[in-house]
Amino acid sequence: MSPIAKRIRTDMAGSNIPGDGPATQHSESSAMETGSGDKKLSQQHKPAPQPHKQQPIAQAVGEMYSYKSNVFRMETEEMLQEVALNYGSKRMVAVEKILHQLKSAIDAIPERKGLKIAAVEEEMKKRNIYIPFPEPKPAKDIQYQFSYAKPSYVNVAGSYALKTLIKQKEGLSIDLVLTIPSEIFQEKDYMNYRYFYKRAYYLSVVAAGIADSKDLKGLKVEYDYMNGDELKPILVISRTEIDSESPQYTINIIPSVAPNVFPPGKLYPLKNCVRPQQTTDAEATNKPAYEPTPFYNASLAADTTYFPYLALLHSSASTCAAFTDACVLGRVWLQQRGFGGPVSKGGFGHFEWAILMAFLLKGGGTKGHALLATGYSNYQMFKAMIQFLASRNLITTPLVLGTTENVKNSGAKCPVVFDGEYGVNMLFKMTPWSYDLLRHEAERTLECLNSSSISDQFDNIFLNRADEPCYRFDAIARLPLPSEEELGSPIFASPGGSSSKTEEYAERIYKALREGLNDRITLIHLSYPGAKSFAIKRSQKPDVRTGELIIGLLLNAKNIARATDRGPSPEEKKKAAAFRKFWGSKAELRRFPDGSIIESVTWAPKSKVPIYQQIFRYVISHHFNEVLAENVLFSGDAFDHLLGGEQGDMAFQPVFDAFDVLDKDLKSLTGIPLAMRHVAAAAPAFRASTINLPFGPGHPLMEPADVVVQFESSSRWPDDLVAIQKTKASFLIKMGELLEEAHDGQVITRVGLENEDNEIMNYAFLDVIYLSGPAFRIRIYHDREATLLENRSHDPTLSLQEKEAAQSALAAHQRTFVLAPRHTDSIRQLCHRYPLMSPAIRTVKKWFATQLFSSQHVADELLELVVARAFLYPYPFSVPSSIMTAFLRSLSFLAKWDWRTEPLILDLSGDHMKTDDFAEIRTNFEAMRKKDPAMNHVTMFVASNHDRLHSLWTEGNRPRKVVAARITALARAVDETVKRSGLELGVQKLFALGTGDFDFVLQLNQKYVTRKGKKQHVEKFKNLQIEEEGVTAEDIARLSFDPCADYVEEISSIYKNSIIFFYGPSQPVVGGVWIPCNVRKWKPGLGYSTVPVVGGDEDLNVALNKHAILNEISRIGGELVSKVVVNRE
Repeated sequence: MSPIAKRIRTDMAGSNIPGDGPATQHSESSAMETGSGDKKLSQQHKPAPQPHKQQPIAQAVGEMYSYKSNVFRMETEEMLQEVALNYGSKRMVAVEKILHQLKSAIDAIPERKGLKIAAVEEEMKKRNIYIPFPEPKPAKDIQYQFSYAKPSYVNVAGSYALKTLIKQKEGLSIDLVLTIPSEIFQEKDYMNYRYFYKRAYYLSVVAAGIADSKDLKGLKVEYDYMNGDELKPILVISRTEIDSESPQYTINIIPSVAPNVFPPGKLYPLKNCVRPQQTTDAEATNKPAYEPTPFYNASLAADTTYFPYLALLHSSASTCAAFTDACVLGRVWLQQRGFGGPVSKGGFGHFEWAILMAFLLKGGGTKGHALLATGYSNYQMFKAMIQFLASRNLITTPLVLGTTENVKNSGAKCPVVFDGEYGVNMLFKMTPWSYDLLRHEAERTLECLNSSSISDQFDNIFLNRADEPCYRFDAIARLPLPSEEELGSPIFASPGGSSSKTEEYAERIYKALREGLNDRITLIHLSYPGAKSFAIKRSQKPDVRTGELIIGLLLNAKNIARATDRGPSPEEKKKAAAFRKFWGSKAELRRFPDGSIIESVTWAPKSKVPIYQQIFRYVISHHFNEVLAENVLFSGDAFDHLLGGEQGDMAFQPVFDAFDVLDKDLKSLTGIPLAMRHVAAAAPAFRASTINLPFGPGHPLMEPADVVVQFESSSRWPDDLVAIQKTKASFLIKMGELLEEAHDGQVITRVGLENEDNEIMNYAFLDVIYLSGPAFRIRIYHDREATLLENRSHDPTLSLQEKEAAQSALAAHQRTFVLAPRHTDSIRQLCHRYPLMSPAIRTVKKWFATQLFSSQHVADELLELVVARAFLYPYPFSVPSSIMTAFLRSLSFLAKWDWRTEPLILDLSGDHMKTDDFAEIRTNFEAMRKKDPAMNHVTMFVASNHDRLHSLWTEGNRPRKVVAARITALARAVDETVKRSGLELGVQKLFALGTGDFDFVLQLNQKYVTRKGKKQHVEKFKNLQIEEEGVTAEDIARLSFDPCADYVEEISSIYKNSIIFFYGPSQPVVGGVWIPCNVRKWKPGLGYSTVPVVGGDEDLNVALNKHAILNEISRIGGELVSKVVVNRE
């Protein structure tokens, strides 16, 4: 199996992808039929039209542009092959046998004619069969009669017949459509539920016949609702026992009616088909105007379209070669996003996709022309459908075919794809929120398809699940569903408006929240449990529907924190009255600084409860009841409290202001031989990405933030690396003296050394400490160093070790002086563009710290790039507007990222990188993997517009393979926890540390772990005359002092060939994993403690003395180490 096919099978075939369920409405093909005239389907419909004369031209043109790329085409073909169902397998014989047995059982049911409602109920009561009459139940005094006759036709329809089913864990789902004979119905049966009552009785007779059949005793027979439509029950047949010789399957028996039984014009959306009984002659004479019943009408009309649409889809498949494959692509795309035919799944499934595509092959374009060409490839068909769904607003601009009559209600909020020939709106099951979500998903997919900077487009569109609420929505609220009695008036109180009481209730919630949250959200989506199947026996009562109303919100990051909502002017009386009615006591008339006097609503911006939650609870309380508002649960808001304090990049404004002061102070210095050319920020604090805020209670002095200073070019710079470092040290000393002189005791400077064992690397820096709190670490950048290091790394007179040292120094130079300032500038701009990016980065870093990944293992910049990816390339989702979604998506990427074969490429500047740039980076990555297949130098390859060649942030085996593998494993554990826990997700579970994977654990003394605490009173230096709560001599002495981190760094250096240590900032434990070391012959200078191994060999063999090494580690730590716990020897 090719790698693509293997990946598809792993990611897709094993996922929970729903197929044709009990609520399937396909009717594309017929595999079996019977009728009174024993006619074939092909004899009842016109032959399929011949291919259009423009088809060869369209095919020729499309050959060049039929696919986005060859790789995309290969992946599409692989997926279509992988998901295709083998209809010719031996296991399908058993399914065909069951279908024939069901047909025989239905044919054997005797006829019944002229039965009154009382006789019908008495008959089924004796047979213990429940009649699934819809609400409202038929009155006891109705005069029309019920009958049963052999179905006119029995057809296998749906995806099984069109051969667009895909492999799925749930098994096959086959639709068996029965056409009820026309003579059973009367002319006015489309009125007042009469058709649905007769349909329900007909179905109960079929259920009784199947239950009594001796050949079908091993089958389970239940009722369910067609696509969740409680007006139309169906029968669901399934096996009671698992049989290895046949696949898992369900058979849906669906009653239908011929198209010519009821006039289509009577079922148009603006017609009323449910009217109260007239009691007086006056009422009959006045003929009041009744409200339209669009859902009722469309539900009935849909039952007349099985055979016409059967022919239409067959015709489309014969004239367009790619039609069937495009149906499969659409099916996968919809199901990966949780869409389906049932109302509870959005009311837009694979049937709606297929029939809409068939419509667009015949019309939908300008002047009635076809929007799709029959010569399109499956990719072109798919993309054109996505573009149509994304760009055409079917609520404001309906798609109407076959009629010029107005079919749109001015106040309706549902989409319309209307077939005038049969009087049915194909999207009648869709709600306003499900249609908004469908368009949203189509827009995101179209952006992904049109982007040239995304390498995993195919995965994002077809393979990755996009329906997990915690990944999809920024905020999630849960409301308990009321009982049937609590839902208020029955469904006929607003006849034809929706499929159930639950949907009516959800629509009321939606309208209130939509108006209340307004532009604070970009999308609101509601979901609730669908109707469950129920027994056909009267003795078994149907289960009461329970569950929650799940409300997903996509937040508008720019408006979500707004404290005041402005309403209309009091002069606009109607609007002002509506505003006050909606907001109740919250509405008030206010004068604003601009002089305007308008209605407004004000919220508490400094409350611990986010403003959108305040609005949410108030709207529910005001428009429903307080108890319901109190029972609202929000999922994911615990992420907002992980960091504490103010969030967003504005929390780091004091750092930005302090840097501006430093910049001015440095550039105003006089007495330096060279003019200062540039001062650049190069630290996480300047990127608003440190876990803790730089200033806060208990630590008034920030940790020194890296700053890079560059002087003007001059020929007076030495041309020797060692001399350059000494010159830089001299500059730093002079700068420190001048700064202290200029600020008269308010600034303290000190020169520090680094890289003392490597004289060609930068080894001097200047710490500048403002007594007001800010502290900076200045290094000098000289561009000549890079050239000298590059020359030295290729100098043939030097040894290999010296060349490698020069290469390492060059990489460090580029990271510190070139890449870090650019990276800082880009991330800071992104944090300003995306307000939630800063707290998201900090949260991800906090998680890495709790999992004991220090900066020795993973660079801060790598984590910042991973989080930036979630904002720059969020597909298949939208840009995250909450910490929860950004955090979970970042870890989800790490869980799925195959860093062995795929690089991470980011364009931090926007769209400046072209396709060739991405191709060049991939070429460099492949060359690096060929040069270093064991990944001893670079494990995770991360490139950006600033670093296209070397992956400098991960160069030098940071992280090493074992660490990268652990990151992947832990990220997958988080991903699985999210999917398993769902909306009950506990944040503490995600941040919990499990130490069982470590070979041993060092428990640290807590008093040394907490570096910042309550300060003790000490006598201050005379030159530090500052306030009691300001910076003290103790603060300055403890600057950059972290005993635990220093201890881990020391033992990591000593035992680098024996142990891998895991430590996170401010964490009370250190994990250790032994590096595998085989028994070997003893010799002097092995570099680690050994112990003799007993054996028959004359030579002395030794092994790693783990016990002695642990004792040494404990001794080195001294008071830092409180306990050593050994998990395994």
